[in-house]
Amino acid sequence: MFTLFKRRNFGDYVSDTFVFFKENGKHYFKNYFTISGPMLLILVATSYFLFQVYFDFFLKIDPNSNNSEYLESYLANNMPMVVLVALGLLLFMILISMLSYAIPVIYFDLYQKNNGKSFGTKEILSQFKANFGKILVFFLVTIFLITPLLMVVFTLLFLLCFIIVGIPLILFAIPTAFCWVTLSFYEYLNTDKGVFQSYGNGFKHLTKQYFPIVGSCMVIYIIIQVTMTIFTMIPYMFGLISFFTTTEDGINNNNAVSGLTLIMTVVMVFSLLMSYILNNLLLVNQGVVFYSRQEFDENKSADFSIDLIGSE
Repeated sequence: MFTLFKRRNFGDYVSDTFVFFKENGKHYFKNYFTISGPMLLILVATSYFLFQVYFDFFLKIDPNSNNSEYLESYLANNMPMVVLVALGLLLFMILISMLSYAIPVIYFDLYQKNNGKSFGTKEILSQFKANFGKILVFFLVTIFLITPLLMVVFTLLFLLCFIIVGIPLILFAIPTAFCWVTLSFYEYLNTDKGVFQSYGNGFKHLTKQYFPIVGSCMVIYIIIQVTMTIFTMIPYMFGLISFFTTTEDGINNNNAVSGLTLIMTVVMVFSLLMSYILNNLLLVNQGVVFYSRQEFDENKSADFSIDLIGSE
């Protein structure tokens, strides 16, 4: 059984993230795809359609002809539909993000309460429904209060990049913001504290072990980006090679352009899908951090060991 309450440092945060998936990955992703699978399929189908429309739309625009105002004319004539589609997509993205972020948090909580993985999709969904209001409040506060605050900070750091000093600061600021928000989310769903108190406690967790926590997040993020690059650049490069090696006649050129846009669409859709799936690595990593910080602060392992003996 994977040990949740354990005092960890940088190396432990990275290695235990993969140990967790080694021991529980099959059970975790079975529940993840059972719950998120339908919404991910809708996301794939919708994004594929929109990317295809996007590429086909802009291929029609010729800056040397009169149809360069095609976009402006289309938006003016179809503004209500465009607004409704954009609003629907925004609500759908918020919902799927809420679900994707909540599943790891709920999974860890049930794992701790059941002394292992003796639970399933029904329990995860039940807890998600029970906590839907809290999750929604957290996301609304994050979107309308925390995000603008972070945007101001990132803008200032971006301006500092012109004097060099801002470059290393912004490199650390991105994982810092992610760790702060995610640890606060774990705190909020696993305690009775309010959203602002949870953000305060999340910040305390982060600052007590700043470099190990942020460093482990950066390592996991680099692993994700390398994986994404390998699996997306190969088909994209094949598409470019095919495009530039076609003949000059119109039919072959049209076929080459269609083939390239199809490959670009598939790559972008695949990247979007993989970003949701691989984001579980980061969320689980922060779950490992959260329970480790609880062990540092409250020595939870003693109580957990007593409960485990009693269950046996």
